[in-house]
Amino acid sequence: MSSKQETPPRPRQPRTTYQSRRRPFASVLNSSSSACPSSDTIVVACSNPLSTPPSSPPPPSKRSRNRRQPVTTKSAENKNVATERKVQTYLSLSNKPHRKTCLQCGMSYDTLAPDDIRLHSRFHARAIGGVDVTIPRHCAPIATASLQQRTGPAHQLSQKGSKIYKFAVRDLSGSTALRSVKTAVDASLRLCNSELSAPDERLAALVHRTDATVFVCVAGRFADENRGPDAAASSSSSSGAQVVVGLCLVERAETGFFMSVDTGRVLPRTQETLIMGISRIYTVHSARRTGVARALLDAARRNFVYGLEITKDRVGWSQPSESGGRVAMRWCSVPMTEDEVREDRGDKAGEDVQGEMNIHRKIKVYVERV
Repeated sequence: MSSKQETPPRPRQPRTTYQSRRRPFASVLNSSSSACPSSDTIVVACSNPLSTPPSSPPPPSKRSRNRRQPVTTKSAENKNVATERKVQTYLSLSNKPHRKTCLQCGMSYDTLAPDDIRLHSRFHARAIGGVDVTIPRHCAPIATASLQQRTGPAHQLSQKGSKIYKFAVRDLSGSTALRSVKTAVDASLRLCNSELSAPDERLAALVHRTDATVFVCVAGRFADENRGPDAAASSSSSSGAQVVVGLCLVERAETGFFMSVDTGRVLPRTQETLIMGISRIYTVHSARRTGVARALLDAARRNFVYGLEITKDRVGWSQPSESGGRVAMRWCSVPMTEDEVREDRGDKAGEDVQGEMNIHRKIKVYVERV
């Protein structure tokens, strides 16, 4: 025997085999028991043929980041509460009324509400001084307006650069260069509607017609003009700027009727033929009684139809207000006949009205198309 003791043999480890044709792990589990390998065999399946070779260690798996659940804290709840719109209330301990009506622009506002004060300042600046506008260079004026100076707020307007421009409403809606003009026209028409208490829906339907035309009177403004009740209203206006001091919106009209200026009644059996209808005419407060309205009306009847100067007896008015009726009476009214005066007053036929025929006047009115 050898002096050295033999070492017992080490037990054999099971061999790891790899299938030549790799199948998904699910297919191996679903196979029959006869196809399963023996107990001393470990099957490694891989669905990716370009995986790491078996000799190299498997790559470390990336840990998926756990999504943090939103934690509702007290500060977040307070932030949601702070985003809710609050309504400010005011407590008046004075006996004086806090509701005020401006004598110049006619707007009523609350003197305790800052929003009402800012709204009145903006409305006052536009209603008194006009709406700022920038006329493109390619637009040529069709007429000039010589403003008659008078005492009062009218001295703020400059006679220099008082020009009248003609714009088709369809051109204002589709032109980028006339965007400033469209903004000024819309703002002026809203001022007109606010004085007439007319709905905006009716005006919106009118300006979308293809035959509607607007005549705009643009005038200069002095640098030291105070357009609002406070200095902040006039600080935004630059020196030498132009403003819209008046506009006249006209459309095609076919038939009309005579209306008494005194009573506002439509005289029967007086159907007349018309060519042009005046839907809106507006002048800012500082330019009234200076000739702006007359200049706009004359420019409209001379330039509404190309190559035709429309006479005043072919011009109608759409439901004129009290101030509009006075403008129409001075511009195109005619005396009423003796029978029309009796019928308008409801007097007997035997009463003498010869001395009142020149006092009672009538104008032509028409009904706007809806």
